[in-house]
Amino acid sequence: MIVSAPRQRHLLLDANAGWRYAMLDRTVRPDAEGRLRLRPLPHAAGAVSNLAADDFAVQALALDSAANVYALDAERAQVSRFDESGDPVRVLPCVGGPGSAPYRFAEPLGIAISECGNLYVADAANRRVQVFALKGLLLRAIWGPLRLSGTGSSRTATRATPSPSAAGEGDELTWPPGTWRPADVAVGGSGRAYVCDPDNDVVHVLDANGRWLRSLDRDESAAFERPTRIAVDGAESIYVLQESDDHVAVIGPDGTFRERIGAPEGWSGPFVPEALAVARTGELFVSTRGGRRIEVYATRRDGTHEYAGSTADLGAVVAAIALDACGNLVIFDGEQRLQRCVTAEGAFETEGRYLSEPLDSALYRCQWHRVVLRATVVTGTTVRVDTFTSESEKTLSEIRMLPEDRWATGVVHSSVDLPEWDCLVQSPPGRYLWLRLTLLGNGSATPVISLAKVFYPRSSPARYLPAIYREDPVGDDFLGRFLSIFDSTWTVFGDTIDSFARHFDPDAVPADGVAADRVDFLSWLASWLDLSLDQHWPVAKRRALLRQAHRLYALRGTLAGLRLHVKLYTGSEPRILEHFRLRRWLYLGAARLGDRSALWGDAVVARLQLDRFSRVGSFQLIDSDDPLRDPFHHLAHRFTVFVPLPREASDTETRTLERIVELAKPAHALGVVRVAEPGLRVGIQSFVGVDTLIGRYPDAVTLGDVRLRHGTVLGPSFDEAVPPTFRVGVRSRIGSTTGLN
Repeated sequence: MIVSAPRQRHLLLDANAGWRYAMLDRTVRPDAEGRLRLRPLPHAAGAVSNLAADDFAVQALALDSAANVYALDAERAQVSRFDESGDPVRVLPCVGGPGSAPYRFAEPLGIAISECGNLYVADAANRRVQVFALKGLLLRAIWGPLRLSGTGSSRTATRATPSPSAAGEGDELTWPPGTWRPADVAVGGSGRAYVCDPDNDVVHVLDANGRWLRSLDRDESAAFERPTRIAVDGAESIYVLQESDDHVAVIGPDGTFRERIGAPEGWSGPFVPEALAVARTGELFVSTRGGRRIEVYATRRDGTHEYAGSTADLGAVVAAIALDACGNLVIFDGEQRLQRCVTAEGAFETEGRYLSEPLDSALYRCQWHRVVLRATVVTGTTVRVDTFTSESEKTLSEIRMLPEDRWATGVVHSSVDLPEWDCLVQSPPGRYLWLRLTLLGNGSATPVISLAKVFYPRSSPARYLPAIYREDPVGDDFLGRFLSIFDSTWTVFGDTIDSFARHFDPDAVPADGVAADRVDFLSWLASWLDLSLDQHWPVAKRRALLRQAHRLYALRGTLAGLRLHVKLYTGSEPRILEHFRLRRWLYLGAARLGDRSALWGDAVVARLQLDRFSRVGSFQLIDSDDPLRDPFHHLAHRFTVFVPLPREASDTETRTLERIVELAKPAHALGVVRVAEPGLRVGIQSFVGVDTLIGRYPDAVTLGDVRLRHGTVLGPSFDEAVPPTFRVGVRSRIGSTTGLN
């Protein structure tokens, strides 16, 4: 009995199919194209530019879409702008200055800039948020003052007014209990604004028009205690700092608590976050009280965060931070310096790991075959492949607790400039497999993995050898590993042979010959049939032409063949007029005047004759020496192809149609292509149903208003459209333009 080996399959891991990872070490991250690589060092201080701040007491920073920095000076109650080019600081004109009038501030504590170009200022002592348009600095709106009443889900907000007996400005006013005091503001991509209110221990949520929606007041099981700083990411998750607290509270878009982000492991001393910024991807940056670095927290797959390191020493205590659109930090420090910190080029972590989810073969005691990697490994970098198999599915905690000796394979990929690399899986049989990839670098470079394939079950050529070679388990293992050396070569040959049949299928043959190093097998297959494909044709039409090649050859030189060829290109049925059908001759005993009543003479072809047709331009040189048959030669072997197209044909389409007609017509015939446009023009085109459409009467136009074209109808002028009047010398034609009654 002959038992055939099971057909080999593979599991694909990449950006399109999904990496299916159970864990990504914090030093491994997919890049913008979804490839695995070591994470760049978090905003290393390799490229820093300082902008003189000229004795500013900066309370908060914000950046616009052009990377211009806006700094809020709380003491002077003004907003200044630093251009990306590093030009000197410019105070925003007409915006700021102490006071309670519009455009004025009293104890401003926070600013934000929305994606649509609005500047938001949390004007704390005036109990309001002012919204300005960056373009023109127009005051768009004043939100507040708002007064809260109620608790929990029944809380409402109404407009607050100070006590009538109060006098003065700002904090001198007496506000009723529950009046908000905006300390910071953040704006999400949806246009919603989030405002910290430390006096009421809540975060207010307002829509893009400033309408109060709700308030958030809880951090896990405890209430907020004086929230002072706020940020929002691209998914509208909210990050809140509370006065003198030791963590960052994260609230989901639906208002539910998500997590607390505290001090990293091994942190010494108090951990008191004082400023924060968050990227659209959720990467969090935190500065602490008295700190000279920025702590960086990366986002896990489930949306939670893990500590990812810190920046280099920035040389002074950090006072305020913000992020630009590219995720680069902008920092204002205690020495009145505004620093732009850009991620250092060529600075990467030195080690990181990828761990896959359990890959299921759905086969009992499956002997996994090999792992194929498509990776870029440069000098100084390597990728190590480890595997673990089991007959039952295990949790991530169980996998992480496995001793190192339970992992098998342990092969290192260090081949530089090798597009694809593979290794044999040496784990014992098992239904499930876990793939672990360890990326190693030298700090200045990283390996990049774009694809991984795990093949199963093992298909070794050892099964074709006599059974005696596989009796000894040790010998069988050695033989399998030895023959696996040639698996890659045999697989390439086998895949080529298995897929070669598609090169003979017009619908499947590759047609990617645009690049100079690629072969256009569609044209190659057409050449077997002596068929030349026009490269200007779309691929779908070239495939259809090749598919119908046998019919075109059988019908070449016939009306049916010409119609089919033109239809394959245009998608519409052409009309072909053979000119001999235009003959209207008189036949003896079988015609009458008005039916076939055409008479002819020597002028039918205008042969060159002395005293008759001898003027240049009025005669033809005819090589036939039989003038008696000129009337028949005049309309013989000629035809016109009318091709209806939905729009005016381009020059390329017209030339292509002419080449098609030249290829498909009889060699001795003369064909002319006419592109039929909608519109009846007597003597030019008038085939009803082919190039003529009957529709409503077109609107009339007057000269000077529009450009005249086919189908234009001239209407009366403005004077002619008004009722007739009697004006001598202007309009005085009785019975035509003038009526008497």
